[in-house]
Amino acid sequence: LSSLLFTKSLTGKEAFRNERRPTSVDKKVLVWSGRFKKEEDIPRHISSEVLDTTRNIARIKVCYIMIALTVLGCVAMIITGKEAAKKHQTLLRVNAEKKAKWRAEVEK
Repeated sequence: LSSLLFTKSLTGKEAFRNERRPTSVDKKVLVWSGRFKKEEDIPRHISSEVLDTTRNIARIKVCYIMIALTVLGCVAMIITGKEAAKKHQTLLRVNAEKKAKWRAEVEK
């Protein structure tokens, strides 16, 4: 009975204080995730559910970008490795040349 009286006394925004004022980083994330077109369109207070969903969308976009960059890096390493193999530049040969150079410097 007391909880029923308490919920009736609080109505509207006072009952659920889920809204918060977005920071400048939150505004950039809201725009980048496509929730709003411009920072001027963002209201003064936004619910935490909206901020959570936009952060999740931004996190997913960042993961996709990192996946793409990793794949590009792997392809670049494969291409450079094949070119080095054609020129007979193996790690063993490069290390042997370095050690020979160091021995020549020590002998001098």
